[in-house]
Amino acid sequence: MSQVILIEENENLRDLLAINLKTYVGSEVIPRSTASEAIDLLNILPNVDLIITQARVDDEQTANILLQYIKDNNSDVSIIVNGQFDHVDEEKLIVIQEEKDWETIISTSAQVLGVSIESLEKRVLPEFIPIEIRYFLPLDSSCCDVFIRIKKTATEYQFVKRIHAGDRYSRQLIDKYRDQGLIYFYIPKEYQNNFTNYVSDHLSQKLDEDNFKNIDQKIEVISQSYDIALNEIKNLGFNSATIQLTDSIIKSMISASKNLPEVNSVLHKVINSKSGYLYQHGHMTSIVANEIAKNLGINQELVTLRLAYASFFKDITFVDNESLAKISTFEELESSSVSEEDWDLVFNHALDGALLIRKHPEAPIDVDTIIKNHHGTTNGKGFSINNMPKLPLESKIFIIACEFVRELLDFKERGGKPHPIVDQLYKRYSSPEMIKVIKALEKTLRSKVVKK
Repeated sequence: MSQVILIEENENLRDLLAINLKTYVGSEVIPRSTASEAIDLLNILPNVDLIITQARVDDEQTANILLQYIKDNNSDVSIIVNGQFDHVDEEKLIVIQEEKDWETIISTSAQVLGVSIESLEKRVLPEFIPIEIRYFLPLDSSCCDVFIRIKKTATEYQFVKRIHAGDRYSRQLIDKYRDQGLIYFYIPKEYQNNFTNYVSDHLSQKLDEDNFKNIDQKIEVISQSYDIALNEIKNLGFNSATIQLTDSIIKSMISASKNLPEVNSVLHKVINSKSGYLYQHGHMTSIVANEIAKNLGINQELVTLRLAYASFFKDITFVDNESLAKISTFEELESSSVSEEDWDLVFNHALDGALLIRKHPEAPIDVDTIIKNHHGTTNGKGFSINNMPKLPLESKIFIIACEFVRELLDFKERGGKPHPIVDQLYKRYSSPEMIKVIKALEKTLRSKVVKK
């Protein structure tokens, strides 16, 4: 059995790598916290085959120290650095730039340790599959048994059943585990596809029935469904389940504002709901954009649908880090402390969202254009306020709606003295058509004042 030293501060990633290295690669995994601890082990275990480490641990230049040790001792051990690392090419060094790409780490480790792709594919999958706990929040039963995982050793776990297939459970049960810090439940591997379809069917039915006691309950279900759908689409792409769920969410987003006499009531409830930034910005943008379109005399069902789809998909690439969606200018991006990978993600996200929506077989025509233009560029890259005359009217409407909602959410987060958001929009956008769109927004605000 090969021996692997693993240095990884993130507990979840460490556990994920350890269990997969043992299951798929057949390695003994020895966790260590620092370079010095790893070197102490290397001095007594000269037959270690591989070191997997992050580039730094706090102020320690972990990867550099280990690489120098390997050189100084003419060691045959290979080293995989997980994350960005400035280096020159070395025979025994492999750098995997994307630090969360655990699958590449596992497959690369297999190659280093002489485990073929064919034998990897023949190995048995883990018995249980992790499912994020938030998937269970909108449910009251499961199509399969549900387990929690208890650690026995660094690489061994015990799975304990907590929900039986078909049994009803309370929201309090899920909240209890979440409050205790639980991140994942586990389900038997053979139920992975069934569970995804079960969640999608349950949420779609719940949204389509529209038997909510009040708008607050409806917003809670929409927000939970929104988060689940974004994750499923990003990870699995479009299939019958994700398409069905997406369409149900978008219909519910549109109907939520129709069922209340004043739009500000829905905005007020969305902005004060216990939900994430992506959902709040998406739903509110859909509402505001549709109101602007109405005030410009564009009151067509297809336009409403296009604006809602664009609101849903515009920031889907930020599903793993929704704080990136708060960046809306090149100056903000340049002054941020985001990694190079996240910088590229922000810079290209409008184009990425447009390319993704084209794969949706039932998305309205031209919704990809609205998404691609939503930061003012014609190619979906970066940010601009100079290309406005070249953009379609619906794109202009969508840009103003996005910016207004972003300012509203920023104020909600910061607090302090209110500032005139519309005045800021007039200063930023000066072309005649953009002024016309902002005036249509003002008309909405005068008749339906948005409350904090």
